Amino acid sequence: MRLLTLLPALLLLAALPATATAAADALRCGEYRSTDGGMALVFESSTTGYQALHGQERAPLRIDRSAGDLLLVFLDDGVSTALGVAADGTHIDDGVADYTLHRTQACQRAPAPRADGCLARPALCIARLAEAPPEQAQRACEEGVGAGCSALLRHFLATPTTEAGQQDAPLPAAQRATLQRLCLQQRGGRFCTGVAEQQLIAREPALAVQALQVVCDAGRISACERVAPLRDLGADLRLVPARQLPCGRYRAEGGVIDTLDFGDGTQARLHEGAVHLQQDGETLVLRQLGNGDLLGMDAQTGYQRYRRVPGTEQCTPPREARDLP
Repeated sequence: MRLLTLLPALLLLAALPATATAAADALRCGEYRSTDGGMALVFESSTTGYQALHGQERAPLRIDRSAGDLLLVFLDDGVSTALGVAADGTHIDDGVADYTLHRTQACQRAPAPRADGCLARPALCIARLAEAPPEQAQRACEEGVGAGCSALLRHFLATPTTEAGQQDAPLPAAQRATLQRLCLQQRGGRFCTGVAEQQLIAREPALAVQALQVVCDAGRISACERVAPLRDLGADLRLVPARQLPCGRYRAEGGVIDTLDFGDGTQARLHEGAVHLQQDGETLVLRQLGNGDLLGMDAQTGYQRYRRVPGTEQCTPPREARDLP
């Protein structure tokens, strides 16, 4: 009778190969693709891998086995999720999508994390990053945890500066130098996007392009489209104060706004060496490059290089609009 009582429990234990240790053993190195084919999870070793999505940079991930459960940790996002694995390792589930094993590959040797480092227990580490001091965030960043890099940037942005402007004030040069160094070392696309933005605010277009090139190298197509026209400028990739309003039509290669019209009734003004243009209900901010081209500085035109269309140099000057922000 006791054997019959224990039998259901024994059968239940036998039916749990896809949990805990068994799940960890069943997970294979190789590429798993989502059901719709738009997303892929690639596991390179027993603890490392990345998420791939066409047109975007790879998102590094870690498999955390430290607490007995199998957790998928997205290092750039700073989130973790339980990973379900089928008994034969051909299907996995991250709580958002189902994936099927597409190809297998030989497992690389799993890197050994520092015993006191963030990657020793990555799920716990990233959960604590929101409250971590900047020194701890920087240590995590230097280990390759993109969420640590982003946390450090947030710390810098939250610290008041003595420089002019409460809004879009540039970070101090020392902080920007630290961020630039970490961007070039860690090659994190998401983090380097934020670094490039800060360099653009500081009117350092060459450093912004250097950071944005990392984003391009990581696989984000839109970053490559913005970097290519700016790389060709060479020594002219610098900002000079505009002394007068532009005249004529300017075009950029792609972007949200690819054409700017100056003159013939348009509204524009100069403010601290920048051109503020009212177009389609938006106020666009542009600065002059060393060769006379215009560089977009706002959310709509950022990093876009605008070149004057030949034959449009002669026009009625734009109306000076003193009420533009």
